[in-house]
Amino acid sequence: MRVMKLVSGVSSGIVITMLALALTPLVAFAAGPGTASSNLTNVSGGYVADSTGSAQAMSNAEFTITPGPLSLNQVPNIVFGSVSVKDVSSANTNIPISTGAPTGGTGFDGNNNGALNITDYRGNHDGWSLTVGMSPFTSGANTITEAQLTLDETAGALDNSATAAPLSLTLPQSTVTNGWISSPKTLWNAAAKSGEGSNSATTAASSKLTITKQPDVSAGTYNATLYWALQNAPAATTPAQ
Repeated sequence: MRVMKLVSGVSSGIVITMLALALTPLVAFAAGPGTASSNLTNVSGGYVADSTGSAQAMSNAEFTITPGPLSLNQVPNIVFGSVSVKDVSSANTNIPISTGAPTGGTGFDGNNNGALNITDYRGNHDGWSLTVGMSPFTSGANTITEAQLTLDETAGALDNSATAAPLSLTLPQSTVTNGWISSPKTLWNAAAKSGEGSNSATTAASSKLTITKQPDVSAGTYNATLYWALQNAPAATTPAQ
C-alpha cells in the first residue's frame, strides 16, 4: 500500500479519491517479487522500476535425478597352484594363489582377473554388504575333508573415499543347502552414507588355501564353488560390551 500525504487546501472530493486510491492495492504498480496468489502471471502492467527502487521478480529452475540400481558386477575366480599327495598326506599344507583360469566347476560368473566390483547408484545412501561362502572341494567322488580359504581383497578405485576396504576373511568349507551356501561371511561392508558409486577390489597375492593333513587324500583336480551375495543394507554389527 502506498502512503500518501494529504495536502491542505485540496477539495474534499479529491481527498476522498486520493484516500480510496491509497487504500486500494496497486498490484500492477508493485515492485515485486510476486507471491503464490499475486505474481506476474496474474497481474496486469507488470512490476515497475522507478526512482524508489528496481523491479524484482523470481522464477524457478528445476531438474530431477532418477535413482539407479545397486549391482554386483564382477566376482573373481580364485585359482591355486599344485600340491603333491605327499605334501597333503604329511602335514597341513598352504597352497599359494596362482594365475590362469579354472578348468572345471559350475560357478560361471567369475572372471579370471581377480576383479570384484559393486556399483551403488540408488541415491539413498543406505549402504550395502557383500557376503561370500565356499563349498567343499571335490574331485569326482573324492572330497577334501578340511580346507580353509584365506581371502584378502585389496581395495581399488572407490568413488566415495568414506567407503571402507574389504575385510580379510578365513572361509572354511561349508555345506550347501537348497542350492546356496549355509554359512557365508561378510567380506565387504559399506555403512550408511558410504559405498555410493563404483567400488572395485582385486584378490591379493596373500590369499591362500590351507589344507589340513589328510593321509588318505586322492590325486585329482579339485573344485569348490564360491557363493557371493550382495544385500541392500549394511551388515549388522555386534555392539561393544
